[in-house]
Amino acid sequence: MIYKILLLNFLLLIQSPAFGFDKDFKIESDRVPTEFGLLFESLKFEIKTDKEKFKMVGLIQEIGENLGILEKEHIFFLLKSEVIKNLLEFKFEKVRQFDVSTLLIERLEQDFSKKEKYLNPFSQWIWRSIIAELNYRRKSGFISNNSFNPSQFQGTKRAEALRLERYLKYIMPWIDKMDSLSASQFNQFSKEVSWLILERINDRSIFFKRYASTLVTDTKVRLFNIPQKLLDIHPEDFKKIQKGDSNEPDLQEKSQKAKSEAETSLEKINVDDMSPMAEEIIKTIDNASQ
Repeated sequence: MIYKILLLNFLLLIQSPAFGFDKDFKIESDRVPTEFGLLFESLKFEIKTDKEKFKMVGLIQEIGENLGILEKEHIFFLLKSEVIKNLLEFKFEKVRQFDVSTLLIERLEQDFSKKEKYLNPFSQWIWRSIIAELNYRRKSGFISNNSFNPSQFQGTKRAEALRLERYLKYIMPWIDKMDSLSASQFNQFSKEVSWLILERINDRSIFFKRYASTLVTDTKVRLFNIPQKLLDIHPEDFKKIQKGDSNEPDLQEKSQKAKSEAETSLEKINVDDMSPMAEEIIKTIDNASQ
């Protein structure tokens, strides 16, 4: 648990120079889980236009306003569960099927070692979490050199194998993307999913603010720091923003430098440690099956 706190603190202290305000646009509360912190920082890295920048600011501002009145555990759980839930429930157009065996795990591990330094922190977390989950099932004896088949197990093992079979339906689409996309393509895909997650979290935050009166505290907490100049932007500035930035190459270079610093910190984390998905995944699967 300590390593996660240190990792989150490191990532949130990074001052990305891709845009002038990024050093001040940051998370300011320990009520935000690691998963959301990685999504937040990675989305800043991947943003290429001011239009996207202010879209993100708008969503973050509303999320902060709506959730800042809730208890710490409710904020933490909502953000964590929504990130994981929407990753699992993302609708994929086409999905290839794979034989689930130790060969697949080794293949993913080898591919990850090649792509790792080019993936943003949130993309790395997705990769590491799925690989760690598969390795956990291998250590438990459910994944072997042979293709996974629930009918090979009996008794309590059979019940657990059936749960794993349902679980694989959630992560197989992600395994397909991990296998078929380049690092930059995967970053773009995780960016697309990140936008969806932010929008879903915003929707949920509005619901909580309106109807969860029993969860409200007397003190409002500031979850995010948003520079005032972003909140006071003039309509004419938006017109300029839509025309694009003339110094984009320089901005990309600076953004890549900040991104590399975050990736360096993640290299020190053990793959098995980056697996906070398991418990939430099983809960989601079991609830959907009932």
